[in-house]
Amino acid sequence: MRFFSFLSSFLSAWRDYPAEINTVLGDRYVNLQLLGEGSYGMTYKCLDQKSGAVVALKQSRPSKGEYAEHLLRREKNILQALPHPQIPELLDFFVEGKHTYLVMTYVEGDTLEDLIFEQGCIYDEASCIEMTLKLLDVVQYIHKKGYVHLDLRIPNVLFQEERLSVIDFGLARQIGEEPPLGYQRNRKGLITSKKMRKTRRPETAYPPKSARSSYTAQFKLAEEQSDLSDIGHFMLFMLYSSYESEDGADTERSWQEELSISSELQEVIERLLELREPYSSTDEFYHDLHVLKTKSFL
Repeated sequence: MRFFSFLSSFLSAWRDYPAEINTVLGDRYVNLQLLGEGSYGMTYKCLDQKSGAVVALKQSRPSKGEYAEHLLRREKNILQALPHPQIPELLDFFVEGKHTYLVMTYVEGDTLEDLIFEQGCIYDEASCIEMTLKLLDVVQYIHKKGYVHLDLRIPNVLFQEERLSVIDFGLARQIGEEPPLGYQRNRKGLITSKKMRKTRRPETAYPPKSARSSYTAQFKLAEEQSDLSDIGHFMLFMLYSSYESEDGADTERSWQEELSISSELQEVIERLLELREPYSSTDEFYHDLHVLKTKSFL
């Protein structure tokens, strides 16, 4: 039995092996680089030989069968329904052999981790609110179109100077659409200093990757609050860029105790993380954030 189990795993890995560099996919797209791998697909940076443009190409995993293809077709439909300059544009969709491919515009930019750890950006309360409002402009558009992203993690928000883009709609669903069977939503929102890791700047602490991604690892309910919870964690990540830990402090404290922010902003984040009454809509959150922005610049 162990041999057959090993053989099955080997065959699945072999079928899912990423395309070699310079491989031409669909008689058109030259693979330049593997950008990333997920449970159901792989994404490449490719050169479109027809247009000369650099594009992003997502391939379904053959070992995941029809379900991986279903997810990719659903992502295609969602991108078609969301024409927006800050969302990747659907360019092509095709099937080649046992592989299904989705082609979209390639979006360049820095993640929030790049800005903080590599460029030394520090976000105070005012700049955190300003950046969140830019993100919320795109998220609000998605929600008004009847969809939720459900994966607003740091790698999926790219910054290009004064502009940002939201990418990777692989987990997005229509509002109210049922999640896949066997998954439940994770509603935990508390981040404590005892679980944090040190960064390159020894005076700064951040949630470890496991803590940052745990609330998005499971499929969530297709409702606006799911995206708002992600935005709450996104805001905390920004605010911790200015946090300085106390020497020798080993007492476990919550982010509410560690961060020096106004009580109004603290209440907003607690509502996003469902630590108190959650927001009834994205519009309500947008309103409160605009009020805080006005106060922060007075």
